[in-house]
Amino acid sequence: MEVIDESLRLGASFADLRYQRARSLLLTTTEARDIVNNNGVSEGYALRVLYRGSWGYYTSSRELTASAAAEAINSAMGEGNAKVYSLSPLRDRVEVKERYPISKNASEIMEDIRKVKQEVQSSEARVRSVSVTYGHVQYYKAYWSSDGRDVELKYTISRLSISAVAREGDVVASAYVSASTYLGYVLEAFDVNELVETLIRRLRAQLRGVTVKPGQYQAVLSPDVSGVFAHEALGHLAEADLAINGILGKLRGKRIAAEFVNVSDSPQLDDPMAIGITPYDDEGVRGREVKIIEGGVVKEFMNNRSYAAVLGEEPTGNGRAEDFRSSVIVRMRNTYFKPGDMTLDELLEDVKDGFLMESVMGGQTSNDGTFQFGIQEGYRVVNGEVREPIRNAGIAGYTVETIGNIDGVSKDFKVWPGVCGKMGQSVFVGTGGPYVRVSKIKVG
Repeated sequence: MEVIDESLRLGASFADLRYQRARSLLLTTTEARDIVNNNGVSEGYALRVLYRGSWGYYTSSRELTASAAAEAINSAMGEGNAKVYSLSPLRDRVEVKERYPISKNASEIMEDIRKVKQEVQSSEARVRSVSVTYGHVQYYKAYWSSDGRDVELKYTISRLSISAVAREGDVVASAYVSASTYLGYVLEAFDVNELVETLIRRLRAQLRGVTVKPGQYQAVLSPDVSGVFAHEALGHLAEADLAINGILGKLRGKRIAAEFVNVSDSPQLDDPMAIGITPYDDEGVRGREVKIIEGGVVKEFMNNRSYAAVLGEEPTGNGRAEDFRSSVIVRMRNTYFKPGDMTLDELLEDVKDGFLMESVMGGQTSNDGTFQFGIQEGYRVVNGEVREPIRNAGIAGYTVETIGNIDGVSKDFKVWPGVCGKMGQSVFVGTGGPYVRVSKIKVG
Protein backbone atom coordinates (compact mmCIF):
# COMPACT_ATOMS: atom_id res chain seq x y z
CA MET A 1 0.00 0.00 0.00
CA GLU A 2 1.37 3.40 -1.02
CA VAL A 3 0.45 5.15 2.21
CA ILE A 4 2.15 2.44 4.29
CA ASP A 5 5.31 2.60 2.17
CA GLU A 6 5.37 6.38 2.55
CA SER A 7 5.01 6.07 6.33
CA LEU A 8 8.05 3.81 6.48
CA ARG A 9 10.01 6.16 4.20
CA LEU A 10 9.28 9.02 6.62
CA GLY A 11 10.72 7.06 9.53
CA ALA A 12 7.87 4.98 10.97
CA SER A 13 8.99 1.62 12.34
CA PHE A 14 5.50 0.17 11.80
CA ALA A 15 2.34 1.22 9.97
CA ASP A 16 -1.06 -0.31 9.39
CA LEU A 17 -4.20 0.71 7.53
CA ARG A 18 -7.79 -0.24 8.33
CA TYR A 19 -10.82 0.17 6.11
CA GLN A 20 -14.34 -0.42 7.38
CA ARG A 21 -17.72 -0.13 5.69
CA ALA A 22 -20.80 -0.63 7.86
CA ARG A 23 -24.24 -0.61 6.23
CA SER A 24 -26.77 -0.14 9.02
CA LEU A 25 -30.54 -0.30 9.44
CA LEU A 26 -32.28 0.42 12.75
CA LEU A 27 -36.07 0.42 13.12
CA THR A 28 -38.36 0.82 16.14
CA THR A 29 -42.11 0.46 16.53
CA THR A 30 -44.09 1.41 19.64
CA GLU A 31 -47.77 1.76 20.41
CA ALA A 32 -47.43 5.43 19.43
CA ARG A 33 -45.33 5.46 16.25
CA ASP A 34 -42.85 3.83 13.87
CA ILE A 35 -39.29 5.19 13.73
CA VAL A 36 -36.44 4.76 11.27
CA ASN A 37 -33.49 5.41 13.59
CA ASN A 38 -30.79 4.71 11.02
CA ASN A 39 -30.59 3.62 7.40
CA GLY A 40 -27.24 4.38 5.85
CA VAL A 41 -23.57 3.61 5.34
CA SER A 42 -20.52 4.60 7.37
CA GLU A 43 -17.13 3.96 5.80
CA GLY A 44 -13.60 5.18 6.03
CA TYR A 45 -9.90 4.56 6.58
CA ALA A 46 -7.64 4.69 9.61
CA LEU A 47 -3.86 4.94 9.29
CA ARG A 48 -1.74 4.22 12.35
CA VAL A 49 2.03 4.68 12.57
CA LEU A 50 4.60 3.91 15.24
CA TYR A 51 7.12 6.75 15.05
CA ARG A 52 10.01 7.04 17.52
CA GLY A 53 8.12 4.94 20.05
CA SER A 54 4.87 6.91 19.87
CA TRP A 55 1.62 6.27 18.01
CA GLY A 56 0.29 8.64 15.37
CA TYR A 57 -3.11 8.46 13.64
CA TYR A 58 -4.96 9.80 10.64
CA THR A 59 -8.54 8.94 9.67
CA SER A 60 -10.70 9.92 6.73
CA SER A 61 -13.93 8.92 5.06
CA ARG A 62 -12.07 9.13 1.75
CA GLU A 63 -9.39 6.85 0.36
CA LEU A 64 -6.00 7.87 1.72
CA THR A 65 -3.15 9.15 -0.39
CA ALA A 66 0.55 9.19 0.44
CA SER A 67 0.15 12.65 2.04
CA ALA A 68 -1.77 11.06 4.91
CA ALA A 69 1.48 9.46 6.08
CA ALA A 70 2.97 12.83 6.99
CA GLU A 71 -0.23 13.78 8.86
CA ALA A 72 -0.04 10.58 10.91
CA ILE A 73 3.68 11.02 11.61
CA ASN A 74 3.14 14.61 12.76
CA SER A 75 0.39 13.52 15.15
CA ALA A 76 2.60 11.01 16.97
CA MET A 77 2.64 11.82 20.68
CA GLY A 78 3.64 9.93 23.79
CA GLU A 79 6.55 9.02 26.01
CA GLY A 80 8.35 7.11 23.28
CA ASN A 81 7.96 3.70 24.90
CA ALA A 82 5.16 2.21 22.78
CA LYS A 83 5.75 -1.19 21.17
CA VAL A 84 4.01 -3.43 18.66
CA TYR A 85 4.14 -7.19 18.20
CA SER A 86 5.37 -8.05 14.71
CA LEU A 87 3.56 -10.83 12.83
CA SER A 88 4.56 -12.97 9.88
CA PRO A 89 3.09 -12.06 6.45
CA LEU A 90 -0.37 -13.48 5.75
CA ARG A 91 -3.14 -13.01 3.22
CA ASP A 92 -6.66 -14.25 3.96
CA ARG A 93 -10.28 -13.60 2.95
CA VAL A 94 -13.09 -14.60 5.33
CA GLU A 95 -16.83 -14.33 4.70
CA VAL A 96 -19.24 -15.52 7.37
CA LYS A 97 -22.07 -17.11 5.40
CA GLU A 98 -25.68 -16.24 6.23
CA ARG A 99 -28.05 -19.15 6.69
CA TYR A 100 -31.04 -16.78 6.51
CA PRO A 101 -30.05 -14.05 4.03
CA ILE A 102 -31.57 -10.60 4.66
CA SER A 103 -33.63 -10.04 1.51
CA LYS A 104 -36.36 -7.74 2.85
CA ASN A 105 -36.35 -3.95 2.55
CA ALA A 106 -36.93 -1.52 5.44
CA SER A 107 -40.71 -1.33 4.86
CA GLU A 108 -41.09 -5.11 4.89
CA ILE A 109 -39.01 -5.46 8.04
CA MET A 110 -41.05 -2.71 9.73
CA GLU A 111 -44.20 -4.67 8.95
CA ASP A 112 -42.63 -7.78 10.51
CA ILE A 113 -41.81 -6.04 13.78
CA ARG A 114 -45.28 -4.43 13.91
CA LYS A 115 -46.66 -7.98 14.00
CA VAL A 116 -44.37 -8.79 16.92
CA LYS A 117 -45.65 -5.71 18.77
CA GLN A 118 -49.26 -6.75 18.14
CA GLU A 119 -48.55 -10.25 19.42
CA VAL A 120 -47.21 -8.84 22.68
CA GLN A 121 -50.23 -6.58 23.08
CA SER A 122 -52.66 -9.42 22.48
CA SER A 123 -50.86 -11.86 24.79
CA GLU A 124 -51.18 -9.85 27.98
CA ALA A 125 -54.04 -7.44 28.73
CA ARG A 126 -52.05 -5.70 31.45
CA VAL A 127 -49.38 -4.45 29.01
CA ARG A 128 -49.40 -0.65 28.97
CA SER A 129 -46.55 -0.02 26.55
CA VAL A 130 -44.38 -2.04 24.22
CA SER A 131 -41.35 -1.28 22.05
CA VAL A 132 -39.85 -3.53 19.38
CA THR A 133 -36.50 -2.68 17.80
CA TYR A 134 -34.81 -4.35 14.85
CA GLY A 135 -31.30 -3.61 13.63
CA HIS A 136 -28.63 -5.05 11.40
CA VAL A 137 -25.12 -4.04 10.46
CA GLN A 138 -23.43 -5.48 7.37
CA TYR A 139 -19.67 -5.22 7.82
CA TYR A 140 -16.83 -5.26 5.34
CA LYS A 141 -13.38 -4.83 6.88
CA ALA A 142 -9.92 -4.80 5.31
CA TYR A 143 -6.54 -4.59 7.00
CA TRP A 144 -3.01 -4.05 5.68
CA SER A 145 0.22 -3.67 7.63
CA SER A 146 3.92 -3.08 7.08
CA ASP A 147 4.67 -6.59 8.38
CA GLY A 148 2.74 -8.12 5.49
CA ARG A 149 -0.76 -8.73 6.84
CA ASP A 150 -3.51 -8.49 4.21
CA VAL A 151 -6.89 -9.55 5.60
CA GLU A 152 -10.50 -9.05 4.51
CA LEU A 153 -13.59 -9.93 6.56
CA LYS A 154 -17.31 -9.83 5.74
CA TYR A 155 -20.13 -10.60 8.18
CA THR A 156 -23.55 -9.37 9.32
CA ILE A 157 -25.03 -8.93 12.79
CA SER A 158 -28.84 -8.88 12.97
CA ARG A 159 -30.75 -8.24 16.20
CA LEU A 160 -34.24 -7.93 17.67
CA SER A 161 -35.22 -6.58 21.08
CA ILE A 162 -38.64 -6.39 22.71
CA SER A 163 -39.44 -4.48 25.89
CA ALA A 164 -42.76 -3.94 27.62
CA VAL A 165 -44.29 -2.41 30.74
CA ALA A 166 -47.33 -3.91 32.46
CA ARG A 167 -49.40 -2.76 35.41
CA GLU A 168 -51.73 -4.47 37.86
CA GLY A 169 -53.09 -2.26 40.60
CA ASP A 170 -50.16 -0.43 42.14
CA VAL A 171 -47.58 -2.89 40.84
CA VAL A 172 -45.66 -1.87 37.72
CA ALA A 173 -43.45 -4.41 35.94
CA SER A 174 -41.01 -4.09 33.07
CA ALA A 175 -39.32 -6.83 31.08
CA TYR A 176 -36.99 -7.21 28.16
CA VAL A 177 -35.96 -9.97 25.77
CA SER A 178 -33.60 -10.00 22.79
CA ALA A 179 -32.01 -12.19 20.16
CA SER A 180 -29.08 -11.51 17.85
CA THR A 181 -27.21 -13.57 15.30
CA TYR A 182 -24.51 -13.65 12.64
CA LEU A 183 -26.58 -16.12 10.59
CA GLY A 184 -28.74 -13.54 8.79
CA TYR A 185 -32.30 -12.32 9.35
CA VAL A 186 -32.94 -12.64 13.08
CA LEU A 187 -36.73 -12.98 12.70
CA GLU A 188 -36.18 -16.14 10.64
CA ALA A 189 -33.27 -17.49 12.66
CA PHE A 190 -35.28 -17.69 15.90
CA ASP A 191 -38.82 -18.54 17.01
CA VAL A 192 -40.32 -15.11 17.64
CA ASN A 193 -43.31 -16.66 19.42
CA GLU A 194 -40.91 -18.16 21.96
CA LEU A 195 -39.33 -14.76 22.54
CA VAL A 196 -42.76 -13.21 23.15
CA GLU A 197 -43.69 -16.03 25.54
CA THR A 198 -40.48 -15.39 27.50
CA LEU A 199 -41.26 -11.67 27.72
CA ILE A 200 -44.80 -12.30 28.95
CA ARG A 201 -43.57 -14.86 31.50
CA ARG A 202 -41.13 -12.31 32.88
CA LEU A 203 -43.80 -9.63 33.11
CA ARG A 204 -46.21 -11.94 34.93
CA ALA A 205 -43.47 -13.10 37.29
CA GLN A 206 -42.66 -9.48 38.15
CA LEU A 207 -46.32 -8.64 38.73
CA ARG A 208 -46.87 -11.46 41.22
CA GLY A 209 -43.31 -11.64 42.56
CA VAL A 210 -42.40 -11.21 46.20
CA THR A 211 -39.68 -8.98 47.55
CA VAL A 212 -36.50 -10.49 48.93
CA LYS A 213 -35.18 -10.16 52.45
CA PRO A 214 -31.58 -8.99 51.96
CA GLY A 215 -28.89 -11.44 52.97
CA GLN A 216 -26.38 -14.08 51.93
CA TYR A 217 -27.97 -16.99 50.06
CA GLN A 218 -27.25 -19.98 47.88
CA ALA A 219 -28.04 -19.20 44.26
CA VAL A 220 -28.13 -21.02 40.93
CA LEU A 221 -27.26 -18.67 38.07
CA SER A 222 -28.69 -19.43 34.61
CA PRO A 223 -26.53 -19.25 31.44
CA ASP A 224 -27.82 -15.68 30.97
CA VAL A 225 -26.70 -14.62 34.45
CA SER A 226 -23.47 -16.64 34.61
CA GLY A 227 -22.53 -15.27 31.18
CA VAL A 228 -23.01 -11.67 32.27
CA PHE A 229 -20.96 -12.45 35.38
CA ALA A 230 -18.19 -13.98 33.22
CA HIS A 231 -18.16 -10.86 31.04
CA GLU A 232 -18.74 -8.01 33.46
CA ALA A 233 -17.25 -9.19 36.74
CA LEU A 234 -14.38 -11.27 35.38
CA GLY A 235 -13.78 -10.56 31.69
CA HIS A 236 -13.05 -6.85 32.04
CA LEU A 237 -10.55 -7.60 34.79
CA ALA A 238 -8.79 -10.00 32.37
CA GLU A 239 -8.28 -7.41 29.61
CA ALA A 240 -4.56 -6.66 29.58
CA ASP A 241 -4.92 -2.89 30.02
CA LEU A 242 -6.78 -3.51 33.30
CA ALA A 243 -5.13 -6.79 34.29
CA ILE A 244 -1.53 -5.54 34.38
CA ASN A 245 -2.09 -3.44 37.49
CA GLY A 246 -5.41 -4.96 38.53
CA ILE A 247 -6.47 -7.65 40.96
CA LEU A 248 -6.24 -10.50 38.44
CA GLY A 249 -2.72 -9.53 37.43
CA LYS A 250 -1.58 -10.23 40.98
CA LEU A 251 -3.34 -13.61 40.97
CA ARG A 252 -1.97 -14.99 37.72
CA GLY A 253 -0.88 -18.59 38.18
CA LYS A 254 -2.81 -18.89 41.44
CA ARG A 255 -5.91 -20.95 42.21
CA ILE A 256 -9.03 -18.90 42.92
CA ALA A 257 -11.74 -21.51 42.28
CA ALA A 258 -12.50 -25.23 42.21
CA GLU A 259 -10.81 -27.20 39.43
CA PHE A 260 -14.12 -27.63 37.56
CA VAL A 261 -14.37 -23.84 37.05
CA ASN A 262 -13.18 -22.76 33.60
CA VAL A 263 -13.73 -19.39 31.91
CA SER A 264 -12.64 -18.50 28.36
CA ASP A 265 -12.97 -15.82 25.71
CA SER A 266 -13.20 -17.08 22.11
CA PRO A 267 -13.39 -15.48 18.65
CA GLN A 268 -16.04 -17.93 17.41
CA LEU A 269 -18.46 -20.36 19.04
CA ASP A 270 -20.87 -22.81 17.46
CA ASP A 271 -23.91 -20.91 18.71
CA PRO A 272 -26.12 -18.60 16.62
CA MET A 273 -26.03 -15.87 19.28
CA ALA A 274 -22.25 -15.76 19.71
CA ILE A 275 -22.13 -12.36 18.00
CA GLY A 276 -18.66 -11.46 19.27
CA ILE A 277 -17.50 -13.24 16.12
CA THR A 278 -13.92 -12.17 15.35
CA PRO A 279 -12.02 -14.58 13.05
CA TYR A 280 -9.46 -11.78 12.75
CA ASP A 281 -9.33 -8.75 14.98
CA ASP A 282 -8.84 -5.16 13.82
CA GLU A 283 -5.07 -5.60 13.87
CA GLY A 284 -5.02 -8.52 11.46
CA VAL A 285 -4.47 -11.06 14.25
CA ARG A 286 -6.13 -14.46 13.88
CA GLY A 287 -8.35 -14.98 16.93
CA ARG A 288 -7.70 -17.79 19.39
CA GLU A 289 -9.27 -18.99 22.62
CA VAL A 290 -8.01 -17.20 25.73
CA LYS A 291 -8.24 -19.41 28.82
CA ILE A 292 -8.80 -16.83 31.53
CA ILE A 293 -9.39 -19.43 34.23
CA GLU A 294 -8.39 -23.04 33.63
CA GLY A 295 -8.93 -25.66 36.28
CA GLY A 296 -9.69 -22.92 38.79
CA VAL A 297 -6.34 -21.18 38.15
CA VAL A 298 -5.93 -17.68 36.67
CA LYS A 299 -4.05 -18.43 33.44
CA GLU A 300 -4.28 -15.96 30.52
CA PHE A 301 -5.23 -12.38 29.74
CA MET A 302 -6.64 -10.89 26.56
CA ASN A 303 -4.38 -8.50 24.69
CA ASN A 304 -3.78 -6.59 21.45
CA ARG A 305 -0.54 -6.15 19.53
CA SER A 306 0.73 -3.38 21.82
CA TYR A 307 0.14 -5.20 25.09
CA ALA A 308 1.41 -8.47 23.60
CA ALA A 309 4.73 -6.74 22.90
CA VAL A 310 4.88 -5.20 26.39
CA LEU A 311 4.08 -8.53 28.08
CA GLY A 312 6.28 -10.60 25.79
CA GLU A 313 3.34 -12.79 24.80
CA GLU A 314 1.66 -13.75 21.55
CA PRO A 315 -1.35 -11.62 20.50
CA THR A 316 -4.70 -13.18 21.32
CA GLY A 317 -6.85 -11.45 18.67
CA ASN A 318 -8.67 -9.13 21.09
CA GLY A 319 -7.74 -5.83 19.43
CA ARG A 320 -11.07 -4.28 18.39
CA ALA A 321 -12.35 -0.85 17.34
CA GLU A 322 -15.97 0.31 17.03
CA ASP A 323 -15.34 1.94 13.65
CA PHE A 324 -12.61 3.50 11.53
CA ARG A 325 -12.66 6.65 13.66
CA SER A 326 -11.87 4.70 16.84
CA SER A 327 -8.52 3.41 18.05
CA VAL A 328 -7.93 -0.30 18.58
CA ILE A 329 -8.17 -1.30 22.25
CA VAL A 330 -8.35 -4.60 24.13
CA ARG A 331 -11.92 -5.94 23.96
CA MET A 332 -13.76 -9.16 24.71
CA ARG A 333 -15.43 -11.28 22.02
CA ASN A 334 -17.43 -14.27 23.38
CA THR A 335 -16.80 -14.73 27.11
CA TYR A 336 -18.23 -17.72 28.95
CA PHE A 337 -18.05 -20.36 31.66
CA LYS A 338 -17.36 -23.82 30.26
CA PRO A 339 -19.86 -26.62 31.03
CA GLY A 340 -19.43 -29.05 33.91
CA ASP A 341 -20.92 -32.49 34.56
CA MET A 342 -24.02 -31.82 36.69
CA THR A 343 -27.68 -31.45 35.72
CA LEU A 344 -29.82 -28.47 36.69
CA ASP A 345 -31.89 -30.73 38.98
CA GLU A 346 -28.71 -31.84 40.75
CA LEU A 347 -27.69 -28.23 41.29
CA LEU A 348 -31.10 -27.33 42.67
CA GLU A 349 -31.59 -30.34 44.96
CA ASP A 350 -28.89 -29.17 47.39
CA VAL A 351 -30.28 -25.64 47.66
CA LYS A 352 -32.02 -25.46 51.05
CA ASP A 353 -32.88 -21.78 51.09
CA GLY A 354 -31.88 -19.78 48.04
CA PHE A 355 -32.74 -18.64 44.54
CA LEU A 356 -32.74 -19.55 40.88
CA MET A 357 -31.69 -16.44 38.96
CA GLU A 358 -32.85 -16.69 35.34
CA SER A 359 -32.21 -13.29 33.76
CA VAL A 360 -30.39 -10.04 34.43
CA MET A 361 -31.34 -6.46 33.65
CA GLY A 362 -28.67 -3.86 34.16
CA GLY A 363 -25.71 -3.77 36.48
CA GLN A 364 -22.24 -2.43 37.07
CA THR A 365 -18.75 -3.53 38.06
CA SER A 366 -15.69 -1.77 39.42
CA ASN A 367 -11.97 -2.21 38.85
CA ASP A 368 -11.58 -3.46 42.41
CA GLY A 369 -13.72 -6.50 41.54
CA THR A 370 -16.99 -5.50 43.17
CA PHE A 371 -20.16 -6.02 41.13
CA GLN A 372 -23.93 -5.71 41.32
CA PHE A 373 -26.56 -6.86 38.81
CA GLY A 374 -30.31 -6.38 38.66
CA ILE A 375 -32.41 -9.53 38.28
CA GLN A 376 -35.45 -9.30 36.02
CA GLU A 377 -36.50 -12.95 36.44
CA GLY A 378 -35.77 -15.06 39.51
CA TYR A 379 -37.43 -17.64 41.76
CA ARG A 380 -37.24 -18.72 45.38
CA VAL A 381 -35.83 -22.21 45.91
CA VAL A 382 -36.60 -24.14 49.12
CA ASN A 383 -35.27 -27.66 49.70
CA GLY A 384 -34.58 -28.06 45.99
CA GLU A 385 -38.06 -26.96 44.90
CA VAL A 386 -38.49 -23.91 42.64
CA ARG A 387 -41.25 -21.78 44.18
CA GLU A 388 -42.64 -18.24 43.82
CA PRO A 389 -41.06 -15.58 41.60
CA ILE A 390 -39.23 -12.61 43.07
CA ARG A 391 -39.16 -8.98 41.96
CA ASN A 392 -37.02 -5.87 42.41
CA ALA A 393 -34.08 -8.10 43.30
CA GLY A 394 -30.37 -7.96 42.63
CA ILE A 395 -27.13 -9.79 43.35
CA ALA A 396 -23.83 -8.31 44.46
CA GLY A 397 -20.41 -9.38 45.60
CA TYR A 398 -16.69 -9.43 45.06
CA THR A 399 -15.51 -11.24 41.93
CA VAL A 400 -12.69 -13.35 43.37
CA GLU A 401 -14.74 -14.33 46.40
CA THR A 402 -17.77 -15.26 44.29
CA ILE A 403 -15.67 -17.34 41.87
CA GLY A 404 -14.31 -19.19 44.89
CA ASN A 405 -17.86 -19.89 46.11
CA ILE A 406 -18.87 -21.78 42.94
CA ASP A 407 -19.59 -25.35 44.00
CA GLY A 408 -21.40 -26.77 40.97
CA VAL A 409 -21.55 -26.34 37.19
CA SER A 410 -24.11 -27.92 34.86
CA LYS A 411 -23.77 -29.66 31.49
CA ASP A 412 -25.98 -27.07 29.81
CA PHE A 413 -24.48 -24.37 27.61
CA LYS A 414 -26.05 -21.35 25.98
CA VAL A 415 -24.83 -18.01 24.65
CA TRP A 416 -26.58 -14.65 24.89
CA PRO A 417 -25.86 -11.55 22.78
CA GLY A 418 -24.84 -8.17 24.06
CA VAL A 419 -23.24 -4.82 23.32
CA CYS A 420 -20.22 -3.91 25.43
CA GLY A 421 -19.11 -0.35 26.10
CA LYS A 422 -15.55 0.65 26.97
CA MET A 423 -13.71 3.97 26.62
CA GLY A 424 -16.60 5.42 24.62
CA GLN A 425 -16.68 2.54 22.12
CA SER A 426 -19.36 -0.14 21.69
CA VAL A 427 -18.87 -3.55 20.09
CA PHE A 428 -20.99 -6.70 19.77
CA VAL A 429 -20.15 -9.48 22.23
CA GLY A 430 -21.44 -12.86 23.32
CA THR A 431 -21.77 -13.98 26.95
CA GLY A 432 -22.82 -17.36 28.24
CA GLY A 433 -22.19 -20.64 29.91
CA PRO A 434 -24.02 -23.32 31.88
CA TYR A 435 -26.02 -23.10 35.11
CA VAL A 436 -23.61 -22.23 37.92
CA ARG A 437 -24.31 -22.76 41.62
CA VAL A 438 -22.79 -20.35 44.15
CA SER A 439 -22.75 -21.39 47.79
CA LYS A 440 -23.01 -17.81 49.02
CA ILE A 441 -23.84 -14.51 47.31
CA LYS A 442 -25.51 -11.28 48.41
CA VAL A 443 -29.15 -11.03 47.34
CA GLY A 444 -31.34 -8.03 48.03
